[in-house]
Amino acid sequence: VYEAHDRAFDREVALKVLLRSYQRRDESRERFFQEARTTARLQHPGIVSVYDMGLSDDGQPYFAMKLVRGRTLSELLKTENQSQMQRSRLLDLFSRVCQTVAYAHARKTVHLDIKPSNVMVGSYGEVYLMDWGLSRQLGMTPVHLTPISPAAVDSISDEELSTLLSNSKIIGTPAYMAPEQARGQSIGVRSDVFGLGALLCELLTGAPPYEGDNFRRIYRRAARGALREAFQRLDSCNADPAMTSLAKRCLARNAEDRPTDAGTIAGEITAFVESSMERAERDLCRFFEISRDLFCIASLDGYFKRVNSNFSRVLGYGHGELVSLPFIEFIHPDDIEQTVAAVETLASGNPVCEFRHRYRDSQGRYWCFEWTAKSIPEDNIIFAVAR
Repeated sequence: VYEAHDRAFDREVALKVLLRSYQRRDESRERFFQEARTTARLQHPGIVSVYDMGLSDDGQPYFAMKLVRGRTLSELLKTENQSQMQRSRLLDLFSRVCQTVAYAHARKTVHLDIKPSNVMVGSYGEVYLMDWGLSRQLGMTPVHLTPISPAAVDSISDEELSTLLSNSKIIGTPAYMAPEQARGQSIGVRSDVFGLGALLCELLTGAPPYEGDNFRRIYRRAARGALREAFQRLDSCNADPAMTSLAKRCLARNAEDRPTDAGTIAGEITAFVESSMERAERDLCRFFEISRDLFCIASLDGYFKRVNSNFSRVLGYGHGELVSLPFIEFIHPDDIEQTVAAVETLASGNPVCEFRHRYRDSQGRYWCFEWTAKSIPEDNIIFAVAR
């Protein structure tokens, strides 16, 4: 994947090119272009836009996408500590991944490779589910696989297993893979539900459901659905019982025992995240609406959770527009850097911060606001007042 410049529209893009070693394989070329078509068809804020695809002058398959600057969730997990504050923020990111997968499921598409390295967190808190190259559209012509039984997986040698896997066309990442997917059996939206449970398991415990010192050992555990160790880690991770219970239900060995789809998980996560704000909101409710200042509750990931009516009165935007976009979208370009720095200060544990910046109203004019903000990092919340 290259960073490139689109001269026609004067913009930076990400240019994905199929490796030369795969270009002569018809199956690899078709999967590559299928990724571009699937990503372009799924129009959602959590899925990166595709601008163009084709063959270069020298015959290399490519497609161009929106360039996202940020880090993968896998990178964030390696660099951030697993404090209560961080766990709260990770659950908010996970909620948005669930919403993206729910959208895909509603359009009869399954991702089949949900894992931290395929989740991108942008510089302003945007969350994208990347790499739809292994996705399948449900109801289309099925892919014929050779099912593998758990008994066969346990009884054959490593060499025989490697041959079996190469002939079976089983795809995915074993550490996060549903048992039916690992065995080459029928897949569906509940295979992605397992993938979301695997992602949640890693967010809560620091490790995916299946671990091992080599690919084949991890794959054997995935094919058997060997989840005892993962469940033990969930039981001892000190996370909220509601979240460990949700992870276990998503990781059920039998697909029928899992939540029905990603929308169900998104609803549970959203309710859990929002419940942490209810007590604070009740305490502040009266002041919230009678104050003449602009008062808000925001997340450390850059979104308003609630704003009082003065925001709409001064800026002219509706409540839905204010809470659906990152608040950085409304800030003067010259003030973005200092705003990001203020949020980072609040996120780092410095509880109170004062700063000034300009907000754009619905008519394109700018208003200068003086802010005083206080963070509650363990709840992923910022309380802020401006005048």
